[in-house]
Amino acid sequence: MAEQNRRTAEQRRAREAAQREVDRFIAYLQGLDTIDQIAHQGRSIMGMWADFEGKPPSGSGFSGFCVLADKLEKIRMRNMPVEFTRAYERLRTMAAKSPLCVEALVVDRFYRGRTKIAIDPFTEQRHEIHWNDPACAQLLGCSVKVFQRRVSKGYSQLEYRLGFREAEAA
Repeated sequence: MAEQNRRTAEQRRAREAAQREVDRFIAYLQGLDTIDQIAHQGRSIMGMWADFEGKPPSGSGFSGFCVLADKLEKIRMRNMPVEFTRAYERLRTMAAKSPLCVEALVVDRFYRGRTKIAIDPFTEQRHEIHWNDPACAQLLGCSVKVFQRRVSKGYSQLEYRLGFREAEAA
Protein backbone atom coordinates (compact mmCIF):
# COMPACT_ATOMS: atom_id res chain seq x y z
CA MET A 1 0.00 0.00 0.00
CA ALA A 2 2.82 2.41 0.86
CA GLU A 3 4.50 1.65 -2.47
CA GLN A 4 1.66 3.14 -4.49
CA ASN A 5 1.92 6.43 -2.56
CA ARG A 6 5.65 6.84 -3.18
CA ARG A 7 6.59 9.35 -5.80
CA THR A 8 9.13 8.60 -8.47
CA ALA A 9 11.92 11.04 -9.28
CA GLU A 10 10.00 12.11 -12.39
CA GLN A 11 6.85 12.82 -10.35
CA ARG A 12 8.88 14.88 -7.86
CA ARG A 13 10.44 16.89 -10.71
CA ALA A 14 6.98 17.50 -12.20
CA ARG A 15 5.59 18.70 -8.86
CA GLU A 16 8.59 20.98 -8.25
CA ALA A 17 8.20 22.47 -11.74
CA ALA A 18 4.49 23.06 -11.09
CA GLN A 19 5.26 24.70 -7.74
CA ARG A 20 7.84 26.99 -9.40
CA GLU A 21 5.21 27.89 -11.99
CA VAL A 22 2.73 28.88 -9.26
CA ASP A 23 5.46 30.88 -7.49
CA ARG A 24 6.17 32.77 -10.73
CA PHE A 25 2.44 33.42 -11.18
CA ILE A 26 2.26 34.90 -7.67
CA ALA A 27 5.36 37.03 -8.30
CA TYR A 28 3.83 38.29 -11.55
CA LEU A 29 0.61 39.24 -9.76
CA GLN A 30 2.58 41.03 -7.05
CA GLY A 31 4.47 42.89 -9.78
CA LEU A 32 1.19 44.06 -11.30
CA ASP A 33 0.18 45.31 -7.87
CA THR A 34 3.47 47.23 -7.67
CA ILE A 35 2.72 48.93 -11.00
CA ASP A 36 -0.70 49.91 -9.69
CA GLN A 37 0.89 51.32 -6.54
CA ILE A 38 3.40 53.34 -8.58
CA ALA A 39 0.62 54.70 -10.74
CA HIS A 40 -1.40 55.85 -7.71
CA GLN A 41 1.46 57.46 -5.80
CA GLY A 42 1.39 61.15 -5.31
CA ARG A 43 -0.62 63.84 -3.68
CA SER A 44 -4.30 64.35 -4.09
CA ILE A 45 -6.41 67.36 -3.27
CA MET A 46 -8.05 65.51 -0.37
CA GLY A 47 -4.67 64.34 0.91
CA MET A 48 -3.30 67.87 0.85
CA TRP A 49 -6.46 69.13 2.54
CA ALA A 50 -5.91 66.62 5.37
CA ASP A 51 -2.14 67.28 5.58
CA PHE A 52 -2.59 71.02 5.96
CA GLU A 53 -5.69 70.79 8.17
CA GLY A 54 -7.96 72.55 5.70
CA LYS A 55 -5.56 75.42 4.97
CA PRO A 56 -3.40 74.43 1.98
CA PRO A 57 -0.43 76.71 1.31
CA SER A 58 -0.29 78.87 -1.77
CA GLY A 59 1.01 77.21 -4.91
CA SER A 60 4.68 77.29 -5.86
CA GLY A 61 4.11 77.02 -9.58
CA PHE A 62 5.43 73.44 -9.65
CA SER A 63 3.14 71.40 -11.88
CA GLY A 64 4.28 67.92 -10.87
CA PHE A 65 5.03 66.89 -14.45
CA CYS A 66 8.53 65.68 -13.54
CA VAL A 67 7.10 63.39 -10.87
CA LEU A 68 4.66 61.88 -13.36
CA ALA A 69 7.44 61.32 -15.89
CA ASP A 70 9.50 59.58 -13.21
CA LYS A 71 6.59 57.26 -12.38
CA LEU A 72 6.06 56.41 -16.03
CA GLU A 73 9.77 55.68 -16.40
CA LYS A 74 9.63 53.31 -13.41
CA ILE A 75 6.71 51.45 -14.99
CA ARG A 76 8.36 51.35 -18.43
CA MET A 77 11.70 50.09 -17.11
CA ARG A 78 10.10 47.34 -15.06
CA ASN A 79 10.51 44.29 -17.27
CA MET A 80 9.05 40.99 -16.22
CA PRO A 81 11.10 37.92 -17.24
CA VAL A 82 9.55 35.82 -20.01
CA GLU A 83 9.06 32.73 -17.83
CA PHE A 84 7.00 34.79 -15.38
CA THR A 85 4.79 36.04 -18.20
CA ARG A 86 4.36 32.48 -19.50
CA ALA A 87 3.45 31.27 -16.01
CA TYR A 88 0.89 34.05 -15.71
CA GLU A 89 -0.68 33.21 -19.08
CA ARG A 90 -0.68 29.47 -18.34
CA LEU A 91 -2.40 29.84 -14.97
CA ARG A 92 -4.75 32.54 -16.24
CA THR A 93 -6.03 30.23 -18.98
CA MET A 94 -6.23 27.40 -16.45
CA ALA A 95 -8.25 29.68 -14.14
CA ALA A 96 -10.77 30.27 -16.92
CA LYS A 97 -11.66 26.55 -16.80
CA SER A 98 -11.12 25.75 -13.13
CA PRO A 99 -10.78 28.92 -11.02
CA LEU A 100 -11.21 27.09 -7.71
CA CYS A 101 -8.17 24.90 -8.39
CA VAL A 102 -5.97 27.88 -9.28
CA GLU A 103 -7.20 29.71 -6.19
CA ALA A 104 -6.30 26.68 -4.06
CA LEU A 105 -2.84 26.43 -5.67
CA VAL A 106 -2.12 30.09 -4.94
CA VAL A 107 -3.26 29.76 -1.32
CA ASP A 108 -1.21 26.56 -1.01
CA ARG A 109 2.01 28.21 -2.21
CA PHE A 110 1.47 31.66 -0.69
CA TYR A 111 0.12 30.75 2.76
CA ARG A 112 0.43 27.08 3.70
CA GLY A 113 3.26 26.30 6.10
CA ARG A 114 3.73 29.91 7.16
CA THR A 115 2.92 31.72 10.39
CA LYS A 116 1.31 35.15 10.55
CA ILE A 117 1.90 37.14 13.71
CA ALA A 118 -0.42 39.98 14.66
CA ILE A 119 -0.39 42.18 17.74
CA ASP A 120 -3.69 43.38 19.12
CA PRO A 121 -3.36 47.18 19.43
CA PHE A 122 -5.66 47.33 22.46
CA THR A 123 -4.35 44.50 24.61
CA GLU A 124 -0.91 44.27 22.97
CA GLN A 125 -1.27 40.51 22.96
CA ARG A 126 0.52 38.54 20.29
CA HIS A 127 -1.66 36.33 18.09
CA GLU A 128 -0.23 33.69 15.79
CA ILE A 129 -2.04 32.23 12.81
CA HIS A 130 -0.52 29.01 11.55
CA TRP A 131 -1.47 28.53 7.90
CA ASN A 132 -2.15 24.82 7.89
CA ASP A 133 -4.77 22.98 5.82
CA PRO A 134 -7.75 23.94 8.05
CA ALA A 135 -6.77 27.65 8.02
CA CYS A 136 -6.30 27.64 4.23
CA ALA A 137 -9.60 25.81 3.75
CA GLN A 138 -11.37 28.33 5.98
CA LEU A 139 -9.89 31.19 3.93
CA LEU A 140 -11.33 29.62 0.78
CA GLY A 141 -14.64 28.78 2.45
CA CYS A 142 -14.47 25.02 1.96
CA SER A 143 -13.68 21.88 3.94
CA VAL A 144 -10.14 20.59 4.42
CA LYS A 145 -10.79 17.59 2.15
CA VAL A 146 -12.14 19.84 -0.61
CA PHE A 147 -9.11 22.14 -0.29
CA GLN A 148 -6.71 19.19 -0.52
CA ARG A 149 -8.62 17.79 -3.51
CA ARG A 150 -8.50 21.15 -5.30
CA VAL A 151 -4.75 21.46 -4.70
CA SER A 152 -4.13 17.93 -5.95
CA LYS A 153 -6.32 18.41 -9.01
CA GLY A 154 -4.75 21.80 -9.70
CA TYR A 155 -1.21 20.43 -9.63
CA SER A 156 -2.29 17.55 -11.83
CA GLN A 157 -3.75 19.96 -14.41
CA LEU A 158 -0.70 22.21 -14.26
CA GLU A 159 1.70 19.28 -14.65
CA TYR A 160 -0.28 18.26 -17.73
CA ARG A 161 -0.02 21.80 -19.15
CA LEU A 162 3.73 21.76 -18.49
CA GLY A 163 4.03 18.49 -20.42
CA PHE A 164 4.81 16.15 -17.52
CA ARG A 165 1.58 14.13 -17.67
CA GLU A 166 -0.67 12.49 -20.18
CA ALA A 167 -4.29 13.58 -20.39
CA GLU A 168 -6.28 11.93 -17.61
CA ALA A 169 -9.71 10.42 -17.96
CA ALA A 170 -12.54 12.38 -16.40
